[in-house]
Amino acid sequence: MYLYLALLINIARYLGLSAVLGTILLTGAAIAGIYIQRVRERAAIERELAARRLAAARDRVLRSVDIVMDPSLTEDERLLIIDEFIPEFRAQGVPDPRYGSLNDRFVVVNDLLPKFRLVLERVRKAALTVYGSDIKRMGLLDGVANDVILPRETWEIAQLLLRQTFLIQRQLDARRGVALTTELKAVLAPQEAALLRSFEATLHRVSIVEEYARRVQEADAALRAQALLGDNDRYRALLAQTDDVEGMRYLSRQSLAVSDVLAKSVREAVETGQTLTLPLGSRYDY
Repeated sequence: MYLYLALLINIARYLGLSAVLGTILLTGAAIAGIYIQRVRERAAIERELAARRLAAARDRVLRSVDIVMDPSLTEDERLLIIDEFIPEFRAQGVPDPRYGSLNDRFVVVNDLLPKFRLVLERVRKAALTVYGSDIKRMGLLDGVANDVILPRETWEIAQLLLRQTFLIQRQLDARRGVALTTELKAVLAPQEAALLRSFEATLHRVSIVEEYARRVQEADAALRAQALLGDNDRYRALLAQTDDVEGMRYLSRQSLAVSDVLAKSVREAVETGQTLTLPLGSRYDY
């Protein structure tokens, strides 16, 4: 600072007061510009750090909270749901008003009864089998069944299981601490029957998805068998060395048979996948 004042005094001696004032103004503007630039850089760094912290927090939620979401959600809606599970956000005590409309668009798996979690796990395991299959990777399956219908089935089954869990808990609460009178039985009996029918229908939907996954596995097995046919030339050469004409004919017949099995398996897998498509208006209404 003292050096700066000394410099101004020397400038004033040689150039006059007006030059000094101009120098001061230019220097101040330069200093202000540098300060503003540093503030902007610091703000950009803070935004980047905040974005990284948020991404890490979201990743922790996805690893610690098992959630099934409505596949029709937008990416922003999915992130909004995830953010509600971040403790820092909840501690603020001001929920995002947009979140309220998303309450029925996701299912927390731990909210299900244990036996219902097992049912949901069956569906998800079957879906993973399809997603990881060779014939899907090769584009031999119905894309709509895999990319649209299968995620929707998983979501709707999760929803059904959650609603069934809620109704079962309501029934347990109704029985707790009171005598099971004739009147109470008259109310609970048809409700239990309805729950049972709903659960059986849900299991049927699960079995359809599992059947699809089984067909896909069969097609994968046939595809791998066909790939192994490429080694048949080596076996033919081996048989030729021993003059085994019958053995060579057998290999040829097997090649044709495997090709037929592959075509049949892929066709059946696609047809089974198409059965996942529900007719319009077949949604469950509650």
